[in-house]
Amino acid sequence: MKLRREARGHHFYERGTGFHVLLDEFPVAEDEHDVGPELVSIALTDMCDLACDFCYAPKTNHRLPADFVVDCCKQFASIGTLEVAFGGGEPTLYPGLGELCRRIWSECDIGISVTTHGHRLSEELVRQLEGHISVVRISIDSPEPLYSIIRGRPLGRLLERIEQVRTSFPIGINTVVNSATLPALDGLAKIVSRVSAIDWLLLPEARGNEFTLTGSEWKTLDAWIGKHRFDFSLRVTANSVPNLSGPFPLPAAPENYAHVSADGLLRRCSYGSEGITLKGKSIAEALRELRESEDACRPNAAVLNSRV
Repeated sequence: MKLRREARGHHFYERGTGFHVLLDEFPVAEDEHDVGPELVSIALTDMCDLACDFCYAPKTNHRLPADFVVDCCKQFASIGTLEVAFGGGEPTLYPGLGELCRRIWSECDIGISVTTHGHRLSEELVRQLEGHISVVRISIDSPEPLYSIIRGRPLGRLLERIEQVRTSFPIGINTVVNSATLPALDGLAKIVSRVSAIDWLLLPEARGNEFTLTGSEWKTLDAWIGKHRFDFSLRVTANSVPNLSGPFPLPAAPENYAHVSADGLLRRCSYGSEGITLKGKSIAEALRELRESEDACRPNAAVLNSRV
C-alpha cells in the first residue's frame, strides 16, 4: 500500500484494488507534503477512431514515446503520485499499450487506469493488460438509441465485450452529462448496475472553460445525484462541485491533478492549450514552473477526487 502525504492527511492507496484510505486525524506539516499530483492523466495519443461531438481532445498524429511515458511515470511515482490515467484520443490505438502497462506496473508502484470507448478491447489486449492495471474506465453516455447516435457504434456489442472482460480487471464507467444525456441517466443506471461497475464518474460537459448545462439542468443533475448517491459509487469532476450540493467529504485541490498531453506538455488541466514542455527537464522542475505560471485554465479534469 502506497502512502501519499498531503494537506488532507495521510493518504493510503492500494493499486491492485483501487482502495483509498485517508487518515485525516494526523496532520502533515506543509514542508512534508508530497509534491506530485495525486492523479496524472496522460494522453498517450491524440488519435481516435470515433468522432463524438462533445470531445475536446485535439485530433492530431501526436503520440508519446513509450520510454518517455515510463520515465514520466517513474518520476511521478517517486514524488507521491498515486495513479496515472491513460487516455487520449483513444489509448487502445496506442501501439504496445499492454507492454507499456506491464513495464510501468513492474518498474514502479503507481496505479494505472485506462479510459477507453471499449470497442477495441480485443482478447489479446485484455490478456496483456490483465494483472498490470488497476481499472479500465469505459465511456458510456446513455442507453440506446442515443448511444449509437453519439458514438456511431452499437451499445449491445460493447456490453457483450464488457461482460467478457470484467472478470479480468475492475470496470468503471465514465459519462459525459449534457442536455441530451441528462434525461437518460435513469436508463443508463440500469446498465451501470448490469456491468457491476466499481464506480460511476459523471463528467458535466465543458466547452473551453465553460459548462454547457443550464441552471435548471444543474438542479436536475443535483437532484438525481441526491436520489441515487447510495445506489452507486458516484464521482464527479472536481470543478463541477460548486454547482452541486454534495456532500463532498474529500474536496480536491487543483494541485492534486496534472495532465501530460500527447505532444509532451505538462498542463494544469486536460482542456488547456498551453503548458510546460517536459523535454530536457525533470517532472519536479516542470511542476514548479507550472505552479509559478499564470495558467488560467481551471482544473476541469480533476477526476477521481471528489466522491458523492
